[in-house]
Amino acid sequence: MVRVPKRTVFMFAGQGSQFYGMGRQLRTIHPVFDRTLRELDTMFADAGLPGMLDEMYRKDRGVTDPFDRFAHTHPAILMIELALLDMLLAEGVGPDYVLGTSLGEYAAATTAGVLDREHLTRAIAAQVRLTEQLCPPGGMAAVLDDVSRFDPDSPRWSGLELAAVNYDRHFVVSGTPVTLDRLQERLRTEGIACQQLPVRFAFHSAQVDAVAEPYQRMMATIPLHAPKLSLVSCATATFVDEVTPAHMWNTVRGPIRFADAVRLLEREHDDLCYVDLGPSPTLATFATHNLRPGSGATAVAMIDPFAPADSGLTRLREIFRSRPAPPRRGTRTAVLFPGQGSQSVGMAGDLFTRFPDLVAEADEILGYSVAELCTEDPRGELNRTEFTQPALFVANALHYRAWESDHGTSPGFFAGHSLGEFNALWAAGAFDFGTGLRMVRRRGELMAGMVDGAMAAVIGLGEEAVRAVLSSETLGDIDLANVNSGEQVVVSGPREAVLGAKPAFLEAGARAYVPLRVSGAFHSRHMAPAAAEFGRFLRELDLRSPTVPVIANVTGRPYPDGDIRPMLVDQLVSPVRWEHGVRRLLADGVTDLVEVGPGRVLTKLVTAIRDAPERKAAPETPVSPAPTATPTATPTATPTVMPSVAPARSAVALGSAAFRSAHGVRHAYVCGSMYRGISSDELVVRAGRAGLLAFFGAGGLGADRVGAAVDRIRAALGERPFGVGVPHDPGAEEALVELCLDRGVRVVEASEFTRVTRALARYRVTGLTRDGGGAAVPRNRILVKVSRPDVAERFLRPVPEPLLRELRAEGVITAEQAELATIVPAADDVCVAADSGGHTERGSHPVLLPAVRRLRDRLAPGVRVGAAGGLGTPEAVAAAFLLGADFVLTGSVNLCTAEAGISDVAKDLLERITVADTDYVPTAGGFETGEQAQVLRRGVFFPARARRLRELYLHHSSLDDLDAETATVIQKRWFRRDFEAVWRETAAYFAERDPAQIERAERDPRHRMALVFRWYLAESRRLAVEGDEERRTDFQIQCGPALGAFNQWVEGTELERWRDRHVDQIAERLMSAAADHLGRGTVAFRPAGASA
Repeated sequence: MVRVPKRTVFMFAGQGSQFYGMGRQLRTIHPVFDRTLRELDTMFADAGLPGMLDEMYRKDRGVTDPFDRFAHTHPAILMIELALLDMLLAEGVGPDYVLGTSLGEYAAATTAGVLDREHLTRAIAAQVRLTEQLCPPGGMAAVLDDVSRFDPDSPRWSGLELAAVNYDRHFVVSGTPVTLDRLQERLRTEGIACQQLPVRFAFHSAQVDAVAEPYQRMMATIPLHAPKLSLVSCATATFVDEVTPAHMWNTVRGPIRFADAVRLLEREHDDLCYVDLGPSPTLATFATHNLRPGSGATAVAMIDPFAPADSGLTRLREIFRSRPAPPRRGTRTAVLFPGQGSQSVGMAGDLFTRFPDLVAEADEILGYSVAELCTEDPRGELNRTEFTQPALFVANALHYRAWESDHGTSPGFFAGHSLGEFNALWAAGAFDFGTGLRMVRRRGELMAGMVDGAMAAVIGLGEEAVRAVLSSETLGDIDLANVNSGEQVVVSGPREAVLGAKPAFLEAGARAYVPLRVSGAFHSRHMAPAAAEFGRFLRELDLRSPTVPVIANVTGRPYPDGDIRPMLVDQLVSPVRWEHGVRRLLADGVTDLVEVGPGRVLTKLVTAIRDAPERKAAPETPVSPAPTATPTATPTATPTVMPSVAPARSAVALGSAAFRSAHGVRHAYVCGSMYRGISSDELVVRAGRAGLLAFFGAGGLGADRVGAAVDRIRAALGERPFGVGVPHDPGAEEALVELCLDRGVRVVEASEFTRVTRALARYRVTGLTRDGGGAAVPRNRILVKVSRPDVAERFLRPVPEPLLRELRAEGVITAEQAELATIVPAADDVCVAADSGGHTERGSHPVLLPAVRRLRDRLAPGVRVGAAGGLGTPEAVAAAFLLGADFVLTGSVNLCTAEAGISDVAKDLLERITVADTDYVPTAGGFETGEQAQVLRRGVFFPARARRLRELYLHHSSLDDLDAETATVIQKRWFRRDFEAVWRETAAYFAERDPAQIERAERDPRHRMALVFRWYLAESRRLAVEGDEERRTDFQIQCGPALGAFNQWVEGTELERWRDRHVDQIAERLMSAAADHLGRGTVAFRPAGASA
C-alpha cells in the first residue's frame, strides 16, 4: 500500500535540464500552464530578452537538437518551472518546502516570496548580459562515478572544479572546453560514463568570477524578503531564513549540494513527496538516490519527454486525492489560551487519560509525571515558575485537543496570554508538541532564575494614564508589563521600586494597586539576560510561520510571515498587549472568543474589553511596548499615535523625546552628512552649538583631513554631540570606522549600505557594555539611512552572527560584547530616505515610512525611525511627523548655506533653482549596473553628458570601439585630457583602494572603459566642490527638489540669498513653522514619545 505523503517538496532544476519543445503538449491541455508561459514571455521581453516562446517551440528543432544558447535557455527554464508552479497551485497542490539547484534556486526563492516575478526577470536578464559580456567560453560535464574520486590536486582533474554533487555516484565538473574534452576522452577509455551538458559557460567555477561584483551590486537594488515558505538552499544545504545578494551569487558560483539538501529533509521527515518542476525528470531521478531507507518518500516528475504530457499531473492528482481533507475552519471563532496564573491543582483532570500519547511524550521530555503535578502537586511545585509553565502548556494542549475533537472544527484565529501564546503557535502549526514543551520548560527555567523583581496590577487606570505615572523620574525603573483591559494594567520592575510605587498610582486615581505573587520582573527590560539566553536556545529549533493567524502579545496584531524567533524573545521583555489583540480580533469580524484551558481569566477580560468603549488609538498603529529584547541606555521610542489630541505647542515638542534625550539635542532634527566635506566642520559646529545633531561629510576625503576636522569640531563643541558620515565604500569604510573609534566619535551616519558590513559591525559592537543592571548599553550609535524596508529590517535586527564570529576570532571584540550584540539591534536610528539628492530609489514617505515603522514595532521598538528626502518646507516636515517620524533629517536645504563646504559658484547656481531643476544620472559606483543619483540640472551640462557615457558603455565593447568623432569630443571637450591620462590617474586611485579593479580592467577592455567613464563622474563632483568657474557646466551637484521648494518658500525674505542662510536658522524656521501648521487645529497630532 502506498503511503500518503505528509509534506510536499517542490524542486526546481537549473541549466542542463532544458530541451527544445519542453512542455509543448502540456500547453494544449492545461490553460494555466499556457497562460503563465505567455505572461513570462512578455515580462522577459520587457527586461530585454524577447522571443523566448518562439525559440523554445521552433518547428525546425526537436528534443535531440542542442538547446544551449544562454540568453534563451536561462529564461526558458524559469518560464517552464513557474508555469508548472502556477498549474499545480491551480490544482490545489502547494509546497511545504522549496529547493532549487543553481538557476532553480531563483525559481524556489520566487515561490517562497523572496522576490517577485518582475524583479526575477530583471535579475535574470542582468545575469545573462553580464555573463555573456564578461565570462569566457566554458562548459560542464556530468560524471557517473564515486564522487570521492574527485581530487582537484590530481593531474587527472587539473583545471576542473567540482560544480555539483547530485548523489554519491553522480557529480558535475566545470572547466574550459579543451579541459572537458580531455576529461571525457580519458574517462571513456576507463569505462566511466561522462556526458557534457548543454551549457556554454563554466558555472560554479572561477571562470564566472568576473560577474560577481557587478551582479551583486545589481542584486542589491532588488528587494529581497524573508522566505514565506521553508526554503532549502542547495548552495548551503541548510534552511535559509534570510536571502542576500551574496547568497544569490553563491547559488551561481558555489558548488551545488543537492544530495546534502535532500538528505537534510530526509533526516527531518518521513513520507515526503518530491515534485520535480524542472523541464525534465532529472531532479526526481537524483532525489530517489538520496532517500533514507524506509522513509516512505516518493518522487514525481512533472515533465518527461518520453512519457505522456499529463502523466506527472495525473499521478499527483491521485496522490493528493488520497490525502485526508483538512478540518473545517470557523473563521468567526478565535481560541484563546491562558497564561501563568491560571494554574490550579486538579487542572486538566480526566483529560490525561483521554490523550495518553500526548501525556507520555510530555513525561518523557520533562522527566516526571505531569499528570501527578497538575492533579495532585504532592511536592508543592505547581506554583514555581519552572514547573508552572510546562504544566500549563500541557494542560492547555489537552484542553485544545478535547475542544477540537468535540467541535469537529478548527478556529480561524488563535491567541494566548504570555505563556499561552506558545500554545497558540503550536495549535497553528508553528512547531510540534515536543518542541513547544521544550521551549516553555527552558523559558520557565530562565524566568525563574530572574529574582528580586515584582509585578503589580493597577486597577482603574488605562494604559496612557499608567504611562504618565511611570514617566516620573522616581519610577524610571518600572515598565509597563501587561495591558489586559482598559482598566487593568500590570507594571513590572525591581521589587522595592514596584512595592513603593503604590502611592503614586493611587494618587493618580487608581482604585487599587495589587502586587502579584511572582518573584521576577516579567515582561520588562529587566528580563533581558533571560531573553538573550532564550534567543540562543531557539536557534537550534525547527520553527515555522503559523498556518493560521496568531495574535502576537508584542504587537497586538497577527504574526507576520517569516521567522517567529525574534517575537518570542521580545515577548519576555515587552508588554503583553492583550487588549489590543482582542480589539484586533473583534475588528476582523471574530464573534466567538473561546477560552480553552483551565480557568476563566481571559473570558472575564474579553467581557471587560467588549463592554468598554474603544479608545481612539487605532489598533493598527499600537503605541510602543516598553523596552524590549534590545535594551539600550536610551529611552524607548514610542511610535506616533494619531488620535485627536492636543496639538504640539512648540518646535521642541515635535518628534521623539527619546531621540532628543539619547543624543542630547534640542530638536528631533538632524543635519545629514554630505560628501567631500560639504557638510563641513563649520556647518557641524554651528548646528551643534544650536542644539542640533549634525554629521561631518567624510565620504571621499582622506584620513588626515577627516581626523583634523573631527579634532576641530570637538575643540569647538566640547561635550556637545556631533557625528561623522560613513558612506558605503568597501575600500574606505574600514579606515573611516577605525578613525572614528580612535577619536571617540560616538555616533555615525551610515549611508548607501544595503546590509551590515564588517566595518559597521565593528563600530557597533566594540562600544557595547553593561549597565549596573546588566542591560546592554551601546556607546557607539548608528543612524542608518535606508530606502527600502528589507534593508531597514537588516539594521533592525542584531548584527549577523557570522560577522560577530569573525570579529571575535580576530580579537577585535570581547566574548561579552559578542554576546551582548545578539540582543541589540544593529542601529539606534533608522532614517527612511524618500526621493532625495544623491543616490536615490525615488521612494515616497507615505509608502515607506509606515512600512518601516511597522517593521520597527515588530522587531525593535526601541529604535527611532526618521524621515529624510524632500524636506524643504514646513508642510513637508509637518507631514513627516504626521506620518510618524521620530525625527527628520535634512540635506539639500543645507547645501546652499554660508557654512556648506561647496564652492560659491555652486551655491550661486543652487540659490536660483526650483523644484523642476533636478535630474537623474548614473552613479560612479553603480555605473555598470544602472544605479542612479539625483543632481542639479539647471545651468550645467553634466546630466546629459553622464547619461551619454552610460549609453556608450552599453553599446560598445571598449574605448577603441568608439567612433573617432565621439572619442574626440569626450577627450577634448568633456574630460579635457586623453583617455590614457585618465586611465593612469584611475589606476593610481584603485591601486590604493581596490587593486582587483585594475586587474579586471587589464583583462576586460569594457570594464576599463567603465572605469574611465566613472572618472568623469567623480571629477565632476570635485569640480563643483572646488568651484572651477571655467568648468561650471561639468559640475555634478547632488541635490533634490527640496532645495527648490525651500527657495520658493523663502523668496522675498531675509533668507533669499545663500550668504544669509545658516543651518541652525533653517532648522529653527522649518521646525517652528511645522509646529505652527500642526498646531492650527487643521490636523490632529501628537508628537512621537509624548504622553496623552
